[in-house]
Amino acid sequence: MIASVVGCNTTTKRYQQEITQIKEVVKEFYVKEPHLPCWLQNPVSQERTGFIGTTPVLDLYGQQAVKASRKVALDKLAQYYSLILTEQDVRNITNQDTAEITLDSGRTVTFLPAHVTDSVIYSYVFDGALDAIARLSQSPTAQCTELQCDFSQCSPSWLCDTTPNTITSVSYLTVAPHQQLAQAQKNAGIIASLLDTSHVNVVDTQTELYQNLSGTEHHSISRTRSGSVAATEWQSPLLHARSCSYGHTLVAQFTLPKNITRHDIPLQLHENWKAQPQFQGRAIALGNFGEKGKMTADTLLSTAIDLAIKDALIELAKVKGVEVLSGIDIRYDDGHYYLSNSQFSVNQIVSGELIDIKVTYKNDLPMVYVWLLEVV
Repeated sequence: MIASVVGCNTTTKRYQQEITQIKEVVKEFYVKEPHLPCWLQNPVSQERTGFIGTTPVLDLYGQQAVKASRKVALDKLAQYYSLILTEQDVRNITNQDTAEITLDSGRTVTFLPAHVTDSVIYSYVFDGALDAIARLSQSPTAQCTELQCDFSQCSPSWLCDTTPNTITSVSYLTVAPHQQLAQAQKNAGIIASLLDTSHVNVVDTQTELYQNLSGTEHHSISRTRSGSVAATEWQSPLLHARSCSYGHTLVAQFTLPKNITRHDIPLQLHENWKAQPQFQGRAIALGNFGEKGKMTADTLLSTAIDLAIKDALIELAKVKGVEVLSGIDIRYDDGHYYLSNSQFSVNQIVSGELIDIKVTYKNDLPMVYVWLLEVV
């Protein structure tokens, strides 16, 4: 019996050793941490301001595709700094891994080696000369582990910070993968326009019904909303500062141009936030989408965020002024009916500051909460 046990243990140990060896071999090929150029997720830092350009991977064009993605990055830089690129500026773009060019405007910019995936070419250009690389605390060519967004843990921390003049936007995987970053910037522009100045023109209708049928009392309240929250299209350039990934969704933070200042003090909602000077005379509103297990028709998180912001803007508008119309209708049938009907009509111009956004998931559906502070 003892010999049998020893034999069994020996076999088990040998089996476990073989499994461990197999796991190590598999790990070598399949469990490697994904690494990316650090600039891909943090194109802007205290030391440099950079811009990312993307194009699809097309073998037909070869190195011309790299030039094309660098042209896209350079266009973003020129738009942000209000520069006019010349034909010579475009001709000066090269395929060298690291290249410095001086624009006809006199500005010097530097391109870093492109990052190429199966479907996208990412190029990066930053404002500054090649010799400035040596003075940076982190090499622009450094590799970083791919950042995964964790809304529940506020990781990375900027997902939940209240940095002034920033907008967090998202974009699901686009049909053409190289357009995902551009779509995130477009969505950020939609949010920026809503927060800048919005015209809220809505009617909320609340109907309350009491029924008494066969001695059983029923009570129900229903709400409907009609109208719109409209804003003028955002025109100023937005600077893509950082990003992380949530499955196939890109979550990116953008900053407003330096000449557009919404407030200078980072807002922190402490327990006694109403007593803080920067909040005096200003309304704060909570908007949400998804609490009742609903999802947008296009199933996009970006649309859910837009709707949550519109909901908060409507609440801000209600603080400024509401016209209330109430009606009562009593009818008798087999039971007793008491019907009250109230309408809240809102027609206001409002501006808001997005001071916090939370995204959680329940049954694989997003619940989005946003807090807006009235800009007065």
